[in-house]
Amino acid sequence: MQLPRDLRRRLDAVDDALADPGPLRFAAVLAPLLPADLEFGARLLLIERAANLRAHAGQLAFPGGKPEPGDRDLLDTALREAEEEVALPRAQIEVLGRLAPVPVPSGFMIVPFVGLVHGPWQPRIQDSEVKAILTPTLLELRDPALYRFGGHHEWRGTQYELHEYRIHEPPLWGATARMVFDLLARLDRDAPP
Repeated sequence: MQLPRDLRRRLDAVDDALADPGPLRFAAVLAPLLPADLEFGARLLLIERAANLRAHAGQLAFPGGKPEPGDRDLLDTALREAEEEVALPRAQIEVLGRLAPVPVPSGFMIVPFVGLVHGPWQPRIQDSEVKAILTPTLLELRDPALYRFGGHHEWRGTQYELHEYRIHEPPLWGATARMVFDLLARLDRDAPP
């Protein structure tokens, strides 16, 4: 699957104002899109988090985390974390926009940025935080045989849908699966006027 040429217009603008997260704290992730190859199309980069982490251990996720004092903004947080966790140089990332923020029970409102990776890059994982790198194709993520809708759930008065992608063991579920579902929906919809 090729990426639509107007993908940037299908995403929220990077500098759009964010709603007050209430009692939650902001965190940021980067959803890196790897260039399409002729046979399989574009890929999405995910990490399997290390099993020894305090939060979300062993889960599939996008590179990211909470802001540090030197970060200029949430985008800077996402780019820094991608560089630290998988050695993805920020100079090779064309940031296209944002997906909808996702609240998580660990106390964060995660802001996902979508970026297109340009040029060759040699992944290198930070062992203390990352167990493995996965690069499923967008076609795999769209495969109905690998997707399961888990119903609706309410958390702190907010209703949301549960999604699962059986692309790995453990499967992709939770907040990152909601972000992937949002991205795939934006790829499928008609371009905005």
